[in-house]
Amino acid sequence: MGKDPTTDIADKLAHLRLSFRGKAEGELDQLSEVASKVTGGNQKQRLLREDVMSAYQLLHRLAGSAGTFGYTMLGAEARRLEQRLKPLTEQDASNGDTKLVVSAEERQKTVDTLVQAGRLRALLDEPVVPPIPSASNSEWLKGNHGLPVSDIHVVLCGLSEGSQVFLEYALSNYGFSVSRQEVTALSFSQAHLMSMVVTSEDRLSDVSSALDSLFGGDESLKPPLICVGRSDDFRARYVLADKGADALFHEPIDITMLAEGIERLVSEQSRTVSGKILILDDDEDLAEHYRAVLEAAGFIVRAISDPETVLSELSEFFPDIMLLDVLMGEYSGPTVAKLIRFDPEWVSLPIIYLSSEQDKQVQLDAMAKGADEFLTKPMSDSHLVRAAQIRCYRARQLNELLIRDSLTGLLKHSFIKQEVEKEHARCKRLSHCSVVAMLDLDHFKKVNDQHGHRTGDVVIKALASLLKRRLRSTDLIGRYGGEEFVVVLPECTTQEGQSVMNQICHAFSDQLFTNNGVSLSVTLSVGIASLSSFGSGSDALNAADQALYERKEAGRNGVTIFHQG
Repeated sequence: MGKDPTTDIADKLAHLRLSFRGKAEGELDQLSEVASKVTGGNQKQRLLREDVMSAYQLLHRLAGSAGTFGYTMLGAEARRLEQRLKPLTEQDASNGDTKLVVSAEERQKTVDTLVQAGRLRALLDEPVVPPIPSASNSEWLKGNHGLPVSDIHVVLCGLSEGSQVFLEYALSNYGFSVSRQEVTALSFSQAHLMSMVVTSEDRLSDVSSALDSLFGGDESLKPPLICVGRSDDFRARYVLADKGADALFHEPIDITMLAEGIERLVSEQSRTVSGKILILDDDEDLAEHYRAVLEAAGFIVRAISDPETVLSELSEFFPDIMLLDVLMGEYSGPTVAKLIRFDPEWVSLPIIYLSSEQDKQVQLDAMAKGADEFLTKPMSDSHLVRAAQIRCYRARQLNELLIRDSLTGLLKHSFIKQEVEKEHARCKRLSHCSVVAMLDLDHFKKVNDQHGHRTGDVVIKALASLLKRRLRSTDLIGRYGGEEFVVVLPECTTQEGQSVMNQICHAFSDQLFTNNGVSLSVTLSVGIASLSSFGSGSDALNAADQALYERKEAGRNGVTIFHQG
């Protein structure tokens, strides 16, 4: 039986906490030595700049890291003393004077501060409250997991008989699992199988209250709730939103829009927010702590402590976001951020500062040199994870805008071609069998000419939605141009690909589109080819295109496999 992940992360963090304590003992001994050196001199002896700077840097590190490892009193006291020394560290040193210019009163205050710093070692014996999640409060560590469409279970409740029959048939055709049930009669275990509830405006209050009771008011566990309503003014929408509705649709329901809404709402609730994070912090224990916590939350993390390696690490690791310490010995975090931006490739990389600096003006000045956000140490592990999730999600959103077609959300022409080449290289390297398919809507010009381009766009979006729902999460889908689509099916034979595409052709031909009271259906032609049978991905794509042409010549509405003559 495998080890419980929560126990595993707890062991890692406990080990890092012991490592921190060992280093902190040595640093606190250094503070004691500085205090003894200063108090051992006569009262007229001027303070050495290096002594004060050394004490300040040690206190700064403890202020930023002690709380993370459970030593909250030590961190708070180190921060208080650090702030008292900070004005002296900002004194102009351009004249090369090794001694600080202070009044007798300022000298005494500084000496008192250093003496107090020298006594901080006793705080290592305070009761430690390590920020390690227990099994009952570690949801942020577990992460959420996206659902394949066949696992999206839609419950229809409180709708008219006609609406329920229509929605059950139509949504099933999109690949959803659909049932008609009374939410108020479900057990706790049954309720947890629901991904989405669709109900009427009249029953919204009852259904929403039932969901609150079933899930104990936990909004993160409740399935999204779609309301089918009649009214559409601001006041009516406000009332529905206040009663718990997450979306509103009016009859007659546009099934394509409803299917997209279900997928979006379920995806937003269940998606895994992850990504690649590069951490640069000269405090190795703290960097490792952050790495362990973020990896447990589902991120891919690389932690480094040497600023001189950052450019090579960026090029090799290619992170979604970067966490950067502000003070790293002789190196400045803002300066490192600035030099990273020299390279156009990293201009859009989200950089988040990690620092115990609390001065808002200093934070703004630092951000002006190339960063996007400022997180103040110490921070809770859950806060760190949430901040990383938000930033990674936003970075992925921006990237999606660059590579996705605005109408369908599918990969653009150039990017799906890149994916075809990547999968071809993978087939050659691993001796796998994969398929590329070229799809084209039949008689699509007639749809645009007779029903208008708006209806044409609806048909294109409907096919894109169907493909996303019926294919695997590992399959790649792109809009090749106009009404043409390309699909890559990894680890799939041509016979398996033909079977899958035939199912999609049948499902799509069953969909009805309405324009000004006129209903129409559209069919689909597909040509497929084996990627491993060709010298390049583009050759395989051309073969699939040729098979598509043969399908068109043979009568459309079906699938043809490319066979070399």
